[in-house]
Amino acid sequence: MSGVHGLRGALKVRPDAATATTDPAVIAVLGEVEVGGRRYRVADASRQKGQVLLRLEGIQTRDRAEALIGQEVRGEVARFPRLPEGEYYWFQVLGLPVINDADGVLLGHLREIIATPANDVYVVRRGEEELLLPAVEEVITGINLEEGWIKVSPPPGLLETYAH
Repeated sequence: MSGVHGLRGALKVRPDAATATTDPAVIAVLGEVEVGGRRYRVADASRQKGQVLLRLEGIQTRDRAEALIGQEVRGEVARFPRLPEGEYYWFQVLGLPVINDADGVLLGHLREIIATPANDVYVVRRGEEELLLPAVEEVITGINLEEGWIKVSPPPGLLETYAH
């Protein structure tokens, strides 16, 4: 929770790299979320200025909402709607090993996703090394959640640019 909105307990939820979704419709479908170790039913979720405005049953005052600022909002994994083939929630792919499709070499692990207007950018880290990959079909060639990997085909010259 990043703040409150109004006097009736609406909460502002700011997306971050570990966020499963910033889609208010998905949050509403979850039906309930956990905040600070306690479960709340979702009364309403909408978008406002790049954040989600979340109304929870039992939180009807600004004071009660302010008590939740800084807490993480979590949804039960089994409640998330199934996505279309080839789409993933961030929590499903963060942490997966990233493998070069050309030679099978481990490039690192997906540690962060940066949302940009054009496309997401995958931040792959191996030790102190960091590789930025555009999350487009030409670069991200495969994701297998069951086996737990992401295969990539970096643009020509990109790996050499990051080599020491």
